[in-house]
Amino acid sequence: MDDATIQQLRAELAEHTMYDLLGAETGLRALVDRFYDAMDADPAYAPIRSMHQADLGSIKQGSFEFLSGWLGGPPLFAQREGGVCISAAHAPYAIDAEARDLWVRCIDRAMTDSGIADRYREALMPALTGMAEMLRNVD
Repeated sequence: MDDATIQQLRAELAEHTMYDLLGAETGLRALVDRFYDAMDADPAYAPIRSMHQADLGSIKQGSFEFLSGWLGGPPLFAQREGGVCISAAHAPYAIDAEARDLWVRCIDRAMTDSGIADRYREALMPALTGMAEMLRNVD
């Protein structure tokens, strides 16, 4: 990201949350739906798709609620569950480097497919990649 883009992003974030910049509820729901739809449809994502139930409805809602709060919007997941421990939620699954990388590629693809501005995608990807690495529990 060049200096001008960084300055523009800083100015935007001084007035809005990333949740708002991504389109608030409508934009975030579209992103989450696109992520799980891509995971469900593309055989390349089969290793991470297999970690989910056949019906993706509840995970879509839970992910939307988690990301809402994480991105500065309403803390829906914390309000419903009383807190968030993302590591504990993922502990039952064997998450190796391949699964981490598939998840990162899928969320990046979902952001691109959803029309999220490159500067927002570029700003979020390091944090999302770090989150995915934090969840890796298999060498």
